[in-house]
Amino acid sequence: MLEFKKIELNDALKIQKLTYNNEILACEKNAVNLIVWQRAYNNMYAEKEGMLFLKSGKEKSQSFGLPICNDLKKGLECIFEYTAPQKPRFWVQNDSKIEEFKALLGDEYDISPARDAFDYIYNREDLANLVGKKYHSKRNHISAFSKQFNWCFKPITNENINDVLVCAEKWYRENDDRMDEYMAIESEGIKTILENMELLNVKGGAIYVENEVVAFTLGSPINDYVFDIHIEKALKDYAAAYTVINNEFAKTLEGYKYINREDDMGLPGLRKAKLSYRPEILLEKYRCRPLRDACIRLYDNAFHDGPFTNKLFDLCFNDIKTLRINGETVAMCFLLPCEIEGKRAKYIYGFTVKEKHRGKGYGKALMEKIKDETNDILILRPAESRLIDYYKQFGFCEVAASNQEGDISVVPTDSFLTLCEKDKKGEYTAMTYGFKTDKTLYFPYSLA
Repeated sequence: MLEFKKIELNDALKIQKLTYNNEILACEKNAVNLIVWQRAYNNMYAEKEGMLFLKSGKEKSQSFGLPICNDLKKGLECIFEYTAPQKPRFWVQNDSKIEEFKALLGDEYDISPARDAFDYIYNREDLANLVGKKYHSKRNHISAFSKQFNWCFKPITNENINDVLVCAEKWYRENDDRMDEYMAIESEGIKTILENMELLNVKGGAIYVENEVVAFTLGSPINDYVFDIHIEKALKDYAAAYTVINNEFAKTLEGYKYINREDDMGLPGLRKAKLSYRPEILLEKYRCRPLRDACIRLYDNAFHDGPFTNKLFDLCFNDIKTLRINGETVAMCFLLPCEIEGKRAKYIYGFTVKEKHRGKGYGKALMEKIKDETNDILILRPAESRLIDYYKQFGFCEVAASNQEGDISVVPTDSFLTLCEKDKKGEYTAMTYGFKTDKTLYFPYSLA
């Protein structure tokens, strides 16, 4: 059984040795990030038979990185043993292991892109040289800064750490109005990095105007060819110094092919700034949830059914039909078993498309998939009258229905029967596919 431990400073060399892998591009597995953000994300690690395991989050919301090992299947088995009987959640980067993960567990997991966490990775030479029309505005910023200020760039060493700390303190005072827990942790993290630069294998640089540091940056290598920028700050009166420090520090990183400038946290201004530097790689990250968890999340966001949701999924999870695009569940519904005049039928319930994917034709694709894969009669109850025309496009026809005695009975079976309650809605419109009638359906049950 895996035994996870809090990541401390004295674990840095051990973790760096195990994660210093030329296949890794992402910042999450960098030892400096794991230590600096330990308090915010409860980062922990475990070792077993030469394999490294990383996890973050509290017990009920913990997620695991893919194990750093040669045998991914064996490593995943160790994590499943640790979390049993629950299935673990994973945080996965688009690297050489993701296709193997999909091959092993893709049918059991929803793999959703987390755009706000994508890493921006640049050619070092692009940032150091700023050649060409695409960097024209950056060169102008540096030129304007040089005309306005008498500045110089200096590497951060033991001799000027205090100057950098003074700049950091000024930056946080200037931004006190938006100080939160994460900024407070970042502030402490800067002190930790500066006090342990040699131990953490950190390099840094500072922009001086006169004798004062007005901007600084700190980073460390992910491997032999990717360098990770952890911190970059510039005082408000020297905003163009962000461009200057970026350029000057890149010049010092000869030998590295790429510079990882980490994510944009979903902040529009930061996203625009990072895209303006033309990343060579926008490294995708994915939240990998057990399929059941992902479907519950999708259903709850659409219907807000509270405690009924758990009852529904406990009884009917095997009756779910999903549409998945590149591993992500973009649409779903339940196909609940029933009978009409002794013929097998499916009652379509909870038909929904993930909000960010609506308008892309995924609802239509799911319905066509259902029609292609079943020979059973299909029945549904439109939640709103405006949906009648929507379902008609798939070949559904209107049928009168009632919770009172009718001509033709719809009989729930199996899990559907267990879930049903008596309906109080009286007469309503149902819709059927593969079954036409002018008679009234007797359907006295509800899932509401």
